[in-house]
Amino acid sequence: MCRLLQMLGICLAVLLLNSCFDNSKYDPEPYVRSLEIIKLSEQDYIHVSYLKDSYGGYIPCNGYIRLEGSEAFIFDTPLNDTLSEQLITFVQEDLKATIKGVQVSHSHIDGAGGINAFAKAKIPTYASTKTAALLVKDSLAISNPFSQKDSIQIAKKFVVMEYLGPAHSDDNSIAYIRASDILLGGCMIKPLDGTKGNLADANLDEWANTVTTLQNRYPKVLQVIPGHGRRGDKELLDYTISMFQKDSPENNTTAETVAVVKN
Repeated sequence: MCRLLQMLGICLAVLLLNSCFDNSKYDPEPYVRSLEIIKLSEQDYIHVSYLKDSYGGYIPCNGYIRLEGSEAFIFDTPLNDTLSEQLITFVQEDLKATIKGVQVSHSHIDGAGGINAFAKAKIPTYASTKTAALLVKDSLAISNPFSQKDSIQIAKKFVVMEYLGPAHSDDNSIAYIRASDILLGGCMIKPLDGTKGNLADANLDEWANTVTTLQNRYPKVLQVIPGHGRRGDKELLDYTISMFQKDSPENNTTAETVAVVKN
């Protein structure tokens, strides 16, 4: 395994419930850093790719792998096709699993940047119809778009995929692992130390409402994985709702928009 990981340039970190990212270690180059895999349990992994921002630092972009026996589900792609190819190889050769599907949470690079690698590997792709329509403009196709809700079976378990409304973007969708009550929120959900981030395509009027709908839909959630930064529990939902409520003092301040260097 070590030889394969070195060859792929993947850093495999075995961290339990309190992983963090050290900004001081970031180098000014290249555009993206190597793919990182964080093992949460024998079934759960976070894949992290790092996107260079306009300030010379790197933004950690989270995705997720769920393993059930010899089958796997992936939430969000790495930032480009090269990193996605590395992720596919890791799942197939190191985890010895068949990838049953990959869900793209939204059309931004930190959701769909490496989608072509999955299509080339003939792995089914899932996203909201809104995301699919946006990706078509860039000649990127989703094989299984859903308007509101869909599910994918991995082994004998099901992953629920759902579009609940606009927030970080008009097209953002989430996934829920019922077997472990894990919510994959993507960029819709903020980490506890997070800022508003990139609001270029955000719906500020509906963001809090959409997360409230999500919170009510899955009240038993135990673990929440946001699109960036540290994972946590349902407190991340409360934090995000508070951040974007119309009467929130923070919502009346100027939001930080992260400028990203284009590839």
